[in-house]
Amino acid sequence: MLSQTDKAILADKNFQKLVSVRRRVSWSFLLFLLGLYLLYGLMSVYSPAVLAQPLFNHGVIPVGIVMGYAILFSTFFLTVIYVWIANSFFEPLEKKITGKEA
Repeated sequence: MLSQTDKAILADKNFQKLVSVRRRVSWSFLLFLLGLYLLYGLMSVYSPAVLAQPLFNHGVIPVGIVMGYAILFSTFFLTVIYVWIANSFFEPLEKKITGKEA
């Protein structure tokens, strides 16, 4: 059974807002990165010639390597953004809900 405190937290509008926003942000980031990985994977299967082309004329760096690093960078960048959102929005809201404000 849920305690009175748990029931109060579940009924709190701030808690419902926190869950909704956290879910929306995390699913958005997940779907974006999943789309990037899927696009890269499909390109490697169906159009490897595009990924093998040099980035510049007479260059030695292929487009696929640059795209791979771009995906890694975007993963890191989205992680930094999520941590910033969590620290500046989610955590204060959690403290407000639980009554442990600093």
